[in-house]
Amino acid sequence: MFNRKRSRAIDDFAIELAREFANRCPPGNQQDEPSQTAKIARAVDDACNRAAAFRREQDLGMYGRAKLGTSFKMELKQIGYQAEFVNELTSLLLLTMSGK
Repeated sequence: MFNRKRSRAIDDFAIELAREFANRCPPGNQQDEPSQTAKIARAVDDACNRAAAFRREQDLGMYGRAKLGTSFKMELKQIGYQAEFVNELTSLLLLTMSGK
């Protein structure tokens, strides 16, 4: 079954990743200005790359990736991002993590 210690490490990483993203792009700053768009794109790219690296390092399978995605999504919602934005970002994160 699922290792509780490993499960906690996945949760911790996902929460840290969501908080880092929120520090770089606070929830209220999701505007269509070119400078904001570029800043959000860089933050999304960094989050996806870090998640993919974590997946490789921890050798996460399907359930580990799902756990990471769920924890990441819940933390972003709790921080105050709009549901549509959270769903799109989480989907992109999981898609990136699925790549080899």
